[in-house]
Formats: sequence, structure tokens, C-alpha cells
Amino acid sequence: MGIALFFLGQALLWGVPSWASEEAEALCAQTACYTIHWGKHNWADAQENCKSNGGNLVTMKSQEEALHVQDLLAKLPRREAGPEGQARLWIGLHREKGKCYQQHQLLKGFSWASGGEETSYTGWLREPRETCTSRRCVSLHRNSTAPSSPGLGWADGPCSGSSARVQGYLCKFSFQGMCRQLALAGPGSVTYTTPFGLNNASLAAVPFGSLAAVSCEGQAPGPFLVCTAQEGGGFAWNSPGPLCASPRHGCAYSNGGCQHQCLELAGGSFRCACRAGYRLGGDLLSCSPVDYCSARPCQGLCLGRPGGFECRCPAGYALAGDGVSCGDVDECLGEPCQGSCLNTAGGFACTCPPGYEPAGPGGRQCRDLDECAQGAPCAQLCANTPGSFLCACRPGYQRGPDGASCRDVDECLGEPCQERCVNQPGSYQCLCPPGWALAPNGVSCLSGSSPTTAGSAAPSPSLRPPGEEEPTAGGGQPPDTHPATESPAPRSDPTTRAQPGGAEPSTLQPAAVSRAAGVGEPMMKPDADQATDGPKLLLYYILGSLVVILLLMAFALGLLIYRKRKAKKEKRKARSATDNYCWVLEQAEKKAVDNDYR
Repeated sequence: MGIALFFLGQALLWGVPSWASEEAEALCAQTACYTIHWGKHNWADAQENCKSNGGNLVTMKSQEEALHVQDLLAKLPRREAGPEGQARLWIGLHREKGKCYQQHQLLKGFSWASGGEETSYTGWLREPRETCTSRRCVSLHRNSTAPSSPGLGWADGPCSGSSARVQGYLCKFSFQGMCRQLALAGPGSVTYTTPFGLNNASLAAVPFGSLAAVSCEGQAPGPFLVCTAQEGGGFAWNSPGPLCASPRHGCAYSNGGCQHQCLELAGGSFRCACRAGYRLGGDLLSCSPVDYCSARPCQGLCLGRPGGFECRCPAGYALAGDGVSCGDVDECLGEPCQGSCLNTAGGFACTCPPGYEPAGPGGRQCRDLDECAQGAPCAQLCANTPGSFLCACRPGYQRGPDGASCRDVDECLGEPCQERCVNQPGSYQCLCPPGWALAPNGVSCLSGSSPTTAGSAAPSPSLRPPGEEEPTAGGGQPPDTHPATESPAPRSDPTTRAQPGGAEPSTLQPAAVSRAAGVGEPMMKPDADQATDGPKLLLYYILGSLVVILLLMAFALGLLIYRKRKAKKEKRKARSATDNYCWVLEQAEKKAVDNDYR
């Protein structure tokens, strides 16, 4: 009784709500109550009225909420609509100034007064106005001329002023739960006072915290009941029933006020009972499902069932024989992986061998990993292979011990050149002595000296003793060179130089003359006995040269006479031919030749 008086005092302290003088209707379902209020208000005042009583202008974020609002509007008489059967009521959807129209969004840039822009339901009658310069508010349009279809829809417009023509607004109040409507065991009436200040006698569901005033026929007003939360879950009235019961009525009047069963007792009394799987509430009238899962009997998920419960296990587990425990399922028995399968608690993991990576749905397949495309594992050339890769080197290099690096091959170790060999990165180069040219094969040396005359100063390559290298600048040998042979430079027969025009040969300079070598002919090595036969060979060469010169002069003279007789216009200078090649004699040979001429 003390609790009832406390709530009664609270109801008196609430006083008259700001819209108590207005006609209002309410509908409560599940965890929310929806109310409708008539009167001309701007959007901001309507939202303030709802908020001052613990709610907000109504939201319609789902089809379910839209149906609740539709059921509420269906309870209204047609007289509440306007002259054309139209009714416009504010809802909690608005767009602030500076926030623009968003065509791709369901709410078109609008947001709910209770917070959040998420929604799975929209009911636009037409596209909102595309503006950012003014605040826009949404009203719910209802066409009462079509009873079978209320014709509900959203439309935006100004939030205040004479153009904001609405007939009322809708509020929404959220609660933890609901109590059922009281059923009396005898004649009487019940009036409910909700926490948001609404007095109503026809609520099918009464929100938590509401006060119920019972008036039994022929009795003083009372008792006063409060909708409270029960310890085992659910909501029920705090005072036991039955209410307004009398022996003369028993269970005959409104089932004695019982929700399930009314049991007649001796002396005209009775009591309420519940069906299997339900328990009697604190008011001794209502019945609520027994929560068998409150004791947590299942290792996995517990589902309440009429008269019992059912256990279920999460994915990767199976229900054990006791119907309560859950055991791990070894998914690897079904060979779900292309590679290796590792069973884990409640699942499994697929792994791939080295050189492969997971692919496909859930990583159950394996595909080759292209190591060559990741981090350049090889120094030069890389070839991808299934599950691995191979490294290779360019010509002139060989793989190192690690199989990935490349090191230069010293081709000169095999003595590929006739004279000198110079190793280079990945290759090599052959060199020839001064006066000699590299043959087209890139290995041999060819005579590279050109024809000279007596007046020319072109030096000839000097002879070197066997095994002696030609000195270089600084007295050393070119770096990184490899001698292919140790033989001296080739020598040939000595000769004299003839003066052009058939003149006597000039004083001969001791020289060693090589034999005429054709182009492309490799140079020959001289014999060691040629140094002792020099004077004799020189005499033969002089006599032979004189004969050749005389023959040439005779031929030239005959040719000249022939031309003068035929054309008398051309002249030709006499030419003398000398041997193209000569060798400079050593100092000892030169002295011997000079002595012979003396």
C-alpha cells in the first residue's frame, strides 16, 4: 500500500501536462508508446512538448514502427481530419539550415530528432525541396477518405509560420517493458496513468511505471496498482488479485480476471493458474513463460521452449549425447584444404607448402608464389618454377656458392688470345703489339703497317729477344693482362729502299724487313739464322730491285708514247714500286753492312 501511495503522490506531483487540455489518444506495444495530440503548433514547440514528458516526436525507422503509427491513426474518428479528409501531423524528421538535400540517401539529408540518420524505411510522398538556405521539417499526411488504405506519407515544408499548416503532432515514449491490461473478477473499472501523464482506460499494454486505479462496483475506490519488474524477468502488477471478486460471480465473470485458467474453490472462492511452461505473476492473475535458461543449463546457446529448453552449439561444435555439452568438430576429416589442414577449437586452418600461398574462398586453395616478382631473390636472372624458383647468370658470369649471386668468369685463364688477353666484367678483350691489328676473329694479330717511302719517318717495330715483353709507359705491363705467347716479334728478309723515278738506291739503313704478308695473314715468327745471312740476302734484293725498276721504266715509256700518239692530251708521272715491308736491322748487322760497302 505504501508503494501505491508513493506512486499516487508522484502522479499528483506531475500535475497537469502541458497538453492535458488537448484531446489525445495512445497505443502501446512491446517497448514503446505512441500518442497523438491535436492542436496547431510549430515543429519546435511540438518537439519540446514531447521532450518535456520524456519522449520525442515520433520516429518511423522501420516498417514495424510505421504499422504502429497506422494502427494509432486508425483509432481516430474521421471528424479529426480536415475539410478535405486530410490530416497533417508533425513527426520527428527535420533538416537544419545549411544542410543540403542528399538525393542518394534514404532520408534525403534529413535526420531524426531522437538522434541518428540510419533507417530501413522511408515513406516520401514526393521528393523534398532541394534547398540549403532554410530549415525544413517533415509532416505525416493521412487521407481519411479511404478507410481501407489510410494513405500515409511524408512531405517536407516550413517548420513554422502561417505556411506550416498542421493539425497536430505524434510523440513516441520508450520503456523497458509492458504490463498486461488488468482483468477484473467482478464489475468495476480501471484507469491507467502513464509516466508521460496520459490518463487512459483502454490501453491493451501498459508501460512500466504506470499507475492503475481500480474502482469496484459498490466499493470505495481502490486498490491502486503499479506496473513493476519481476525478479525472474518480465513485468507485472504489484498487488495480488483477483480484483473486484465476489462469491456470487466466481470464475464466471471475465474468467475471474485470470490470464490463463480460473480454478473454482470451495465456498465460492477461486484462484488463477497457468498452463505448462508458464508461471503465475506477482499479481496472481498474469502468466509469464518460465525462463528455464536463467540457470544456464547449456554449454552453448539456450533457447526457451514451452515447458522446457533447447541447447544449441556454435559453429564448429556439435551437441554431445547429454544434450547439454558441446564438443569440437574435426573439420579436417572432410579434407577441406588443398594443402595441409590444421584443426582448431571451433574451426580449422589451411596451410600451403613452401613456394605456395593461400587462395580462393577462405584460403582453402593453394597457388604458386612468384618469388621472382617479390624482392628480386637473384642477382641477375630469375625463373619462377612451381613451388620454387631458379637463379641464372648472364654469359661471362657463373653462379656463386649460394646459388643466387653471380661472379665474373676470368676467360683469360684459358689463353684464348694470340698475344695479350684483358679480362672484363662478363667478357674479355684480345690485344696486339704496336703495328699489328686484331683479326676479324678477335683472337689473332695481323700485320698493320702501311707502305712507306724513303722519306717517311714511320717507325718500324723493333725486334725483341725471345721472352722479352715490349715495355710500356712507366716500365710495367698493362694491368690485368695475360700473355698468350712468349715468342719474339716476327722478322723477315732485309731489303733496300729505292728512290722514285729509277734513281739509285740511297744509303741503306740497317733494317729487318718482313716478307710481304697479305691482308688477313697472321704474322709469322722469324728464324734465328736470318741475322747471319743478312749481307747475302741484301745483295740479292738490290739486284732484283734494279731489274724490276728497269722493266717498269720501259713499260712506262712505251705506255707514254702510246698515249701521246692516241690522245696527245694525257701525261703520266713515272711511278716506282718498292717493297711494302722492311725491317730495321739490329746494331750488329748494320755495322756489318757498312763494312761491306766500304
